[in-house]
Amino acid sequence: MAESVAEALAVLERANRRQASAELQQQILDLRIRAGRERPPQSATVPSVAGVDRAPGHAVIPEIPRREMSAQRLCEAIHGSGAAIVRGLVDPAQAGQLRTLIDRVVAAREHPESAPPREDGAAWYLRSAEVSGAPARFFAEPGEPVSASSSIWAVDSPRVACELLELYAALGLPDLLAAYFGEPARLSVKKWVLRKVAPDNGAQAGWHQDGRFLGEAIQTVNMWLALSDCGGDAPAPGLDLVLDGRREIYPTGTAGAVFDWTVGPDLVAEVAAECGIVQPRFAAGDALFFDHYNLHRTAFGPHHTAVRYAIESWFFAASTAPLKQQPILL
Repeated sequence: MAESVAEALAVLERANRRQASAELQQQILDLRIRAGRERPPQSATVPSVAGVDRAPGHAVIPEIPRREMSAQRLCEAIHGSGAAIVRGLVDPAQAGQLRTLIDRVVAAREHPESAPPREDGAAWYLRSAEVSGAPARFFAEPGEPVSASSSIWAVDSPRVACELLELYAALGLPDLLAAYFGEPARLSVKKWVLRKVAPDNGAQAGWHQDGRFLGEAIQTVNMWLALSDCGGDAPAPGLDLVLDGRREIYPTGTAGAVFDWTVGPDLVAEVAAECGIVQPRFAAGDALFFDHYNLHRTAFGPHHTAVRYAIESWFFAASTAPLKQQPILL
């Protein structure tokens, strides 16, 4: 990070902490998006994967205690089993506060007449001039009820984006990810998402790998943060994951696939016969980490009756962050 940018951000963020301001929140986010376009030189200093067991048949996703979280432990878990779980990364009270913030953002988008998108102290739902493309959200048209796929880009709520950036700093994520990648990390406009997902019983979600969209000549880590109890026998849907540590992007649109971007069920069954499929149970505040090779889908089942809240944050090594994903300074 250029020293001048760091100094400017420090001034803006201190001012926003003293007196929250919609203008300051937008300035902070705009500056981070502009700075995210700079591409530093790539570094080869990354955690070693020598000796990592990629043998199929792992019974469970590795769990890393929060106090033992390190770039090496994360690397071993993702390269060995395709994912890692950190229980209680965020405490339940803070998870509850984040759920409330997501509700407020959704209300600002869906009912601006009663929940203003902008207040003096908060930019709840405002599109930055630094953000290009669409959609800003992936659900119904204005005035229609929120659908089962309610998702909003975090950058479209500067108030919440600033809150999350403060949280990530407090969790030590910038340093952790810099050690993991061997260089600074970037967030992404298009892959940093607030989710409020209602159950869609009986409708199967598509198996996919994000590398199908993002490419393979990249380094990534996704932090999927559960903000409500979900998965397993919980009333809210979680995720189904194939425990596959192989670094391979599978063909899509074949083997019985319904869509050209999904991995067909026949191929999933073939891979899962060696590796296994899990549907972890998450409590509010638990985090799942994986990368663009992970094969997964949203879980579904007749026992799902509750809405699932989560925040999905994709991090990229800065030198290889796809420009079309609009990198953001972390």
